[in-house]
Amino acid sequence: MKLLFFGDLAGTGFGTVTMDMGRELLALGHDVRFVSQNELGDLAEPFASRTLSLSERREGWLAAGDFSPAKIVEAGAWPDAWEPEAIVLLGDFYAARLLVFMDEAGEEMFRRIPTFHYVPVEGIGLPPAWAKLWSFVRPIAMSEFGADEIQKIMGSRPPVIYHGVSQDFYPATATRPIRLGSTVIRSKAEAREYFHVDPKARVVLRTDANWPRKRYASLMRAMAPVLLARPDVLLVMHCRSSDPGGDLRDLHSHFPPAISQQMVNTGYHDRGFLLDRPTLCALYNMADVYASTSAEGFGLTIAEALACGVPAVGANYSAVPEVIGKAGVVVPVELIDNEYGHFWCAVDEDQFGNAVGEMLDSPRERGLMAAQAVTQVRTKFSWPVEAGKLASYLESSI
Repeated sequence: MKLLFFGDLAGTGFGTVTMDMGRELLALGHDVRFVSQNELGDLAEPFASRTLSLSERREGWLAAGDFSPAKIVEAGAWPDAWEPEAIVLLGDFYAARLLVFMDEAGEEMFRRIPTFHYVPVEGIGLPPAWAKLWSFVRPIAMSEFGADEIQKIMGSRPPVIYHGVSQDFYPATATRPIRLGSTVIRSKAEAREYFHVDPKARVVLRTDANWPRKRYASLMRAMAPVLLARPDVLLVMHCRSSDPGGDLRDLHSHFPPAISQQMVNTGYHDRGFLLDRPTLCALYNMADVYASTSAEGFGLTIAEALACGVPAVGANYSAVPEVIGKAGVVVPVELIDNEYGHFWCAVDEDQFGNAVGEMLDSPRERGLMAAQAVTQVRTKFSWPVEAGKLASYLESSI
């Protein structure tokens, strides 16, 4: 199958989904090409020769400023005049709609070539207007929750294809250590030593981007009583200090210095560093609990933490309960408006903080959840399995 995949190729977010899914589809023998507008650094194979980059066009490819979706299938857009049999758009609804309706020629192309939208659904009450796009660009949900919500406006239920979780994320042990250059990490204590964290501390981790939906201010408010009652606990956040979700330094100023000092940022993003997977795996291994206060279309960072044996506390909303399962706790929420015409959620901050505190104070229960977490991820979220499902669905549809 000749498949064109619109999706960023980067080390975080949807970029990792594109790359991990893409590798598996290529391994299955499919001829996959990629269109990317957000890769970081030079692409390696198998992507370099298969990617039309909108941020760095190469000689013989489309000229700068000359991009439209239709031109990617015109003779000369690809060096070998390649044309796909199917197209997959990976991204949120607004990004897909903008791309599909960019111009008349592009819309005609997406109608002519079977096109599928691998879409995160993060809340309820989706706008009925979205059915216009999905009437010919067929949606594929990332969760059962997403499929349920799409069905409400489409009348039929789309297939569900989860994300996988890379085998690069796992609990560090003596028999399977994490190797970071000359450093070998075999335990939680050694992971903390690598990041200069007190080995006696208890660590709550969050690694999401600092965007409005992620609700970092809510996380910090929920954690403040936990930190006040437990001076040995750290809330470690791995994100930019200042982003559309707010400025963490301003948020810090709401809390007394003693509590504020227990809320720390890794600082890597602020210094322009993107952690590779082994280092990110070590960061997850450092934690006792993973904490997420947001609605999620899937929740890849939660799943990665679980794969490293770190139980999670999250919202009882969207795809989060599907990902956490029995490997953590979900807490009640209330609905909040968003700028996309439907509803996200806000966790009950008191109950969220209580759930994190109880998990921190129950090492035996936390250990049982940690063991469950690793098993759950490996059996439920496999890239080879999910890529096989996607390929089968696309082939049967075209």
